[in-house]
Amino acid sequence: MNLMGAKLDTILTGYARLLGAPTESFIADKAFPVVDVPTKSGQFYNVAGGFGAASPGSRPIITDGKPAPDVIDVAVSRITGWEVDLNGVGVQVSAHSAEYLSGNGLDLEQAKVAVLNRYNYILRERIAAGIAFSATVFSGYTAALAAADRWDVSTSDPVGDAQDAIDLVQKATGERPNSLIVGYSVHKALRQHPAILEFLSRTVRTTGLVSESDIAQALDIQNYYVGGAVANSAVEGQTATNAYIWGNSALFCTLRPSPQAMTPQSALQRWRFRGSQDGSVMRWQPTPYMTQLDQLWNDQFGAPTPAAGYLYTTVTA
Repeated sequence: MNLMGAKLDTILTGYARLLGAPTESFIADKAFPVVDVPTKSGQFYNVAGGFGAASPGSRPIITDGKPAPDVIDVAVSRITGWEVDLNGVGVQVSAHSAEYLSGNGLDLEQAKVAVLNRYNYILRERIAAGIAFSATVFSGYTAALAAADRWDVSTSDPVGDAQDAIDLVQKATGERPNSLIVGYSVHKALRQHPAILEFLSRTVRTTGLVSESDIAQALDIQNYYVGGAVANSAVEGQTATNAYIWGNSALFCTLRPSPQAMTPQSALQRWRFRGSQDGSVMRWQPTPYMTQLDQLWNDQFGAPTPAAGYLYTTVTA
């Protein structure tokens, strides 16, 4: 890749990759399984009637004298698909500053890439949370919990709500959801909810801290992801106000890598341009005295199959 003289810096790319996500609280890459796509844009196939047969249905047995199996109607259409873009931000390093600091054993480029890496992960986490917790994206597959039903109320029923969501996804897609994504406030409420504690007292143990796997077991789900990433929510230039990126919602969903880009089978997906490197660091010089380092991704976060998810909003106050 060479964009306006930019060249891949393999050393800084490797350094950024070793840094990875700032903490385990960043869950965008876990919640959006990646699928590589061969083109910048493309469309999905939408296969109607793929998981169920209308009553009374065809007889699958090929009896004597029957020339061939029965033929069923399967409507195949194309719908809006992916649109990957080159995205990321950069930093600038002046040659004289880098030279001054190198005398003190400091690597200014590495220091700035570390800050850049965290900044990019925060941006990507915001994009992911904005999709996964959007009532518009999951329109028709969402409900706002009333005040008395919120999971930070001791008399609410998160176990029953979980079962309702699981049933709704299974009826819509023919498949049980395997994952639950929650914001940190929701996780905190579940860790001390009487219904969860009662379940654990009867099935697991009666002492010790409630773990994420305990909550997953109580809610009958395989994968449990807690969005605990924190970022400054204040306008640039004003006093910093740290807040959780993921809000007070809970998404029950099916998450898995799709076998190919044109047949998505996951509620959430990350489309990545084939051959690109996540978080690659590109180097170029806007002036003879300045180096710019850009950290880039070539991808798109999306929700190709909203029916494979069910979103609860206002889960906590």
